Formats: sequence, C-alpha cells, structure tokens
Amino acid sequence: MQSPILLPGALSELFAQATSSGYMTKADRYGLMAAILGEDLSTDEKCVIDRLLRAVRRGRLHLADELSAVLTDSHVSFSAMVLAGGQSSRMGQDKALIPIQGMPLLRQVCTIALKCTREVFVVTPWPERYRDILPKNCHLIQEMLLLGEAQSHGPLVAFAQGLTQVKRDWVLLLACDLPQLQVEVLHNWGSQLTNAPKEVMAVLPRSPKGWEPLCGFYRRQCLPQLIDYINQGGRSFQKWLAQHPVQELPVRDRQVLFNCNTPEDLKVIN
Repeated sequence: MQSPILLPGALSELFAQATSSGYMTKADRYGLMAAILGEDLSTDEKCVIDRLLRAVRRGRLHLADELSAVLTDSHVSFSAMVLAGGQSSRMGQDKALIPIQGMPLLRQVCTIALKCTREVFVVTPWPERYRDILPKNCHLIQEMLLLGEAQSHGPLVAFAQGLTQVKRDWVLLLACDLPQLQVEVLHNWGSQLTNAPKEVMAVLPRSPKGWEPLCGFYRRQCLPQLIDYINQGGRSFQKWLAQHPVQELPVRDRQVLFNCNTPEDLKVIN
C-alpha cells in the first residue's frame, strides 16, 4: 500500500492553519499522518509535530469532524463564561464541587466549554475554592460586591462583571450545574451565530417559563445596556432580556438544559 504524500512545506502550513483556527480538521489529520509516516523528517518538522500533538493534548486544538477548514469560515469565534457563584441552598452542598463520574461538576462544564473555544472564564466570589479543580486554560474572574452592598446579587451582576473581560464579539454563558451539556449541541448553536441579525443581543434556548439565560450566547456589545439596567436596580435576567431582541435556539433534547439543583436531581444523573 502506498503511503500518503505530504507536499513540501505543507506541515508548516498545517500548523499555522490549525493554531489560528483552533481546530484540526480531518484533512489536517491526514496531512499529519503523512508526515509521521515519512522517513525523512527534519528536526524542525519533528518539532512542529510535537507542538501540534501537545496542543491537542492540552485542549488548545480541538478535533473537528469536517474534512475542510471551511469550518472556520462558517463559525463565529466566541468566548465562554461559566458562573459559579450560587449558594447551592437546595443541594445542601456546593454544586460546583460535586463529582459527576469522578469529576467535579464545575470542571466538567469547563472541560466541555474548552472543546468549543480556547477562551473560558469562570466568574465566582470564591476563586481560591475552585482554582485547583479547573482545567489549566481557564481564567478566573473574582466576582466583586457592588458598592454599599453586603452580598452578591445573583448571576446577572456576575455576568456583567465577567463581560468586561471578554474581547470577542460573542460569549457563551453557562451555569456551573449543567451535567448533560453536549459539545456537539454547543457547536451547532455556535454555527447559527452567523445568521443572527445585528440588532439581536442574545441567542438562547427557550422553555415554557421563559428564556434559558444561563445556557446560550450574548453579544459583547450588550454590556452598556446591561450596566444601565443594573444601575437602575435591575437584577432579573428575564426582565432584562424582555427589553431587547433575542433569537431562539432550537433544542432537540431538553436534557442538555438539565440543572442539577437538588439531591434528587443528583440521583437522576448518577
């Protein structure tokens, strides 16, 4: 059987394409296989291969099922933000630290987020509590109390504080208690951001009770309106979203949105 042929210089081009997009497509992997099967690799080429493999192992490069790098042209680049500031009163213990199949729930959610984007933030009042359980590539943001207030005022304020650190146009906002998240679903949702009209501030799933604000996408440009709403005393995601255009995301399997809030919920997933 004839070995695949790698064109001269293709390995360097593969490295540049993959690192800029954050993905290795099937075509990239065929090229990498051709390089590994070759018998006359230079020292520099071996170094490039080592760097690619390390990037995949550390989560900096994600493996895409698409054959072509056209994937990156049809997907919007976004950051991710995970909120871990709840009191877990109904659970009776910190939900973020509960092991799900041996992995703390917060780490599980962050790991899934890292398979969708290289930039993941965790917003929490207790960064030291979670620092040791997070994947290496996550960035902690300490949630600060508002001036003159003695306690946290919920996810909307935490989101606003985290959003000040985001540089990309879109951010995927996630709660830390979503044990049924699926990478494929998030990728599919992310691909729909290119179709969102400019006036749309958020792209979210919806339930009979309203929007699902802690499992969907927001434009970074919503920050000024969000700060104004908070400064006027607003703390409700639903009421804030009602003031702005929101596009609905399709949900085929609603288990993706399942929140683990109580010991009974924990029994369902374990």
